[in-house]
Amino acid sequence: MREVLADGEITAAEYEQSRNHVRSCLADSGLGIDWDERGGFALIAKNGQYPDGFFERSDPILRECESKWAGWIPILYEQIRRNPQKQDEAALQITCLRNAGLIDKTYTKAQWRRDNENDTLPFKRRSGPATKCELDPLGLWYSG
Repeated sequence: MREVLADGEITAAEYEQSRNHVRSCLADSGLGIDWDERGGFALIAKNGQYPDGFFERSDPILRECESKWAGWIPILYEQIRRNPQKQDEAALQITCLRNAGLIDKTYTKAQWRRDNENDTLPFKRRSGPATKCELDPLGLWYSG
């Protein structure tokens, strides 16, 4: 992992390689993983059986595999991909949400920060347009 982060850049190939290492590590324990382009993932049992305590058994394995093979690589890569110029997040969100018609011109960055922190946004957070703004406020990669 350190060698990936050493040059200050995470390439798509390095990102994918970290995911492949995690996938392989999980497979060694009989688990699989399906990543969602919108974030998150699903752990699966390779044998298709999910006995009681599946989460309690699989979560420590996942944590170990991520710690050993991925670390901060996925999170950093995804943050860079969605905001490569490191612009102010609140400003990006306000512009995107306004363009999507989810907020009006009087809604401020301060309101967004407060509402986002308190999970009291004035729109459905998981609606299509809101998800698109959260994941890709600049419209660089997410097509959903």
